[in-house]
This record gives sequence, C-alpha cells and structure tokens, in this order.
Amino acid sequence: MIHHVSRVTMKATATPEQIEAALEGWRNQGRSNPAVKSFIVGRDHGGDYTYSSVFVVEDLDGLFAYLTHPTTYQTDHLGLNLVERLEIFDVSDDEDPGLNGKIQELHRRRNELNPRIAGMLADVPSYAGSGVDD
Repeated sequence: MIHHVSRVTMKATATPEQIEAALEGWRNQGRSNPAVKSFIVGRDHGGDYTYSSVFVVEDLDGLFAYLTHPTTYQTDHLGLNLVERLEIFDVSDDEDPGLNGKIQELHRRRNELNPRIAGMLADVPSYAGSGVDD
C-alpha cells in the first residue's frame, strides 16, 4: 500500500469559499478515482500546515492512476494558486529498496506529461516533496 500525503498552508489572501472549494476538490478525488482505496481530507494537527490529505492506493500503478486522474488535475488547477506552502510525500509498507526512486519517477513523469501543472507547482512559494529535483 502507498499513502500519498499532501500538506498545505493557504495564502492569507485565500477566501474561506476558495479554501472550501479546494478541499472539496480533494474529497472529489477520493470519491471519484477508482485507484483510491481510502482517503481523508481535513485539518492538519501537530505540524506547521493548515490542511492535509491522505490518499491510499494499492501500488505504483495505483499511484500513477491517482496522480494522472482528471480530478487530480482539476484540484491542481483549482487550488495550487491558493497555496503558500506545500509538502507532498508518500509512505509505504513495501520493502522494495528501490521503491523511493520508482515513486519519484512517477511524480516526475506526471509533471512531464502536464507541464502546466509542473509550472503551477513551481509557482508555489514553498514547495517540497516527491518529484522535486534536489
């Protein structure tokens, strides 16, 4: 199993309505994407972020299906311009020592397939996580 985690802090200029629309976009991703086995969207507790989401997928194929699903792209278009800080990472119980590289490659491939989204991620003032070259 792979748990795909996104943590965000919204810009001070984001309205409550814009924030709720972005959170609803995340919820819609979980409801509509067949690759998602379970998900949670809500307040982030115990960190320096305001909201988080966790999407659980079976494997690498499921992760790529999640990353490239139309609802994921819709939420990116809806919410990335509202985000001040973003951290994306993946957690897995798979013992494959090469899994991190495979996950990173899926994130990079997704960004290559959709340069507009890659540009939007690059415009987030503080972004760290999967698919970002160090």
